[in-house]
Amino acid sequence: MKGLFFACGYQTVGCSAAERTSLLNLCLHEQIVYRDFCTAEDGSVRFTVSLYTARRLKRLCQMRNIALTLGARGGLPWLAVCYRRRVGLMLGVLVAVALMILSQRFIWDVRISGNEELTRAQVLEELGACGFGIGSYIPDLQTEVVENRVLLASERIAWISLYVDGTVAKVQIIENKAPPTPPSHKPANLVAAVDGQIESVELLRGNCMVAVGQAVRAGELLVSGLYDSNAVGYRYTRAAGRILARTERTVTVNIPLHYDQKESGDPKINQTDLNFFGFSIKIFKSTGNLPISYDIIYKNIELDLPFVSSLPVGWRVTYAVPYEIRAEERTQKEALELAYAALESELAAVSGDVMLLSKEIRTEIGEDGVVLTCTLRCIEDIARQIEFEITE
Repeated sequence: MKGLFFACGYQTVGCSAAERTSLLNLCLHEQIVYRDFCTAEDGSVRFTVSLYTARRLKRLCQMRNIALTLGARGGLPWLAVCYRRRVGLMLGVLVAVALMILSQRFIWDVRISGNEELTRAQVLEELGACGFGIGSYIPDLQTEVVENRVLLASERIAWISLYVDGTVAKVQIIENKAPPTPPSHKPANLVAAVDGQIESVELLRGNCMVAVGQAVRAGELLVSGLYDSNAVGYRYTRAAGRILARTERTVTVNIPLHYDQKESGDPKINQTDLNFFGFSIKIFKSTGNLPISYDIIYKNIELDLPFVSSLPVGWRVTYAVPYEIRAEERTQKEALELAYAALESELAAVSGDVMLLSKEIRTEIGEDGVVLTCTLRCIEDIARQIEFEITE
């Protein structure tokens, strides 16, 4: 109703307290539509009607001797009269109104629910591959067809419901989660992943081939999945268990004193594209020479109005950021601090299943840089399950 009043033009009318009953009875008898009705402290009333209704109501009040007060006018026709000499401005307003009316026939926003592992961008990609997205023409939209296309084409969506509410599409999905990998029953051996000295054996299945205190090499057989019996012959199983061993690891960190530093300059706009209902229109491109070395940065700018959750209109600005590579030098103290920080990061990445017994750090400071060599002594499970084929 408010938009219709603006398009047709509107005017505020009113009367004194003594004649308000007559005026309201007249509006009721003539079925006059009004809005924004209010009563002042002195009892007078005022409300808003369209320009056409205001002229009609004025004639009716003159015939019945009702003193009607005409107030401020507004709306598109009034603006056309006020700015009739500013053709460009009026043309822009008309184009904006036409776009607003036309845009009601297109999808402005897609709201997605039910996604847990898939991101919004991934769901929109799946919908776009099936011919649906922001900018889709609503009169030609067949939601059942889109749903069936998505279910047939997507391996990541198991169920989908598409509902259009005005210019907003509401999409509910259930993701197609892969079933857990069933446990394998193929025969397998346990072999050593790294060198070590056996500390303990926790055997679940298989034929143990090592003893506590024995030193083993990486790749050596620890537990066999093959049984050889004179009574029943050969039997196969999937060896399982934990073989804890003392191991030794070496972590090396090298921080050079001389290094290259990348220094970025001021970004320059290289290209600007208008994104309108999913379509990209290039509106600016720099014709200047680009620097020899530069990075490309894309920035999406979306229109954000307080009365609209999101608009399918925005800009994509492409920046060219020039940079230079400068040779820099750090002191031995700075390199040593960086080396220890890097070493701490490396040690933090060691699996929590590894029990650290001791560590020994050797520092080498030279003309080229700082080298930290850390030797870790641990107890860990070195058994790795390796399947093997059975040939008769």
